[in-house]
Amino acid sequence: MQREGITNVGVCNQAAGGNAMLSGGLGPTLASRYRRDAIEQPGVGWVMVFEGVNDLGNAADGSATQLADRITALYKTIISESKAKGYKTIGATITPFNGQGQSYSGQGREQARLKINNWIMTSGEFDLAVDFSKSIGNGQQLMAAYDGGDHLHPNVAGYTKIAADFPLDIFKT
Repeated sequence: MQREGITNVGVCNQAAGGNAMLSGGLGPTLASRYRRDAIEQPGVGWVMVFEGVNDLGNAADGSATQLADRITALYKTIISESKAKGYKTIGATITPFNGQGQSYSGQGREQARLKINNWIMTSGEFDLAVDFSKSIGNGQQLMAAYDGGDHLHPNVAGYTKIAADFPLDIFKT
């Protein structure tokens, strides 16, 4: 952002390791904290949601497609409340998590991920949709160059690629 001359925007990253949107996870769900972490923060202009992998990965493979609808409903709620406050919204696709030895792998989970990602990219609900899945994935898996080794978490090069692919123009308007 600094290289692009965007020096009047701060980033409040409320990410939580092992987080989930709806249930489970290692801490409070996104559903219980998005107001506190984003909507009610002073000086907010944009709200970005890059979330959902742990919900899908921990779901029973056969129930993941129904879970996709619940995740999309939460996205819609966050978008609605953000826009009611005058904030721009940014949705990021769920990155791939399939691979040998990865417990999140499963065809039902993958179908749900693709369903959610398609909605993010084509619904027009978000002011901006970014395809992080395409940035560091090659279909159902992370590209080897961006895989942190567990087929779930990007490595430093993967996170660098995501940052490089993020369209900063939204912050110039």
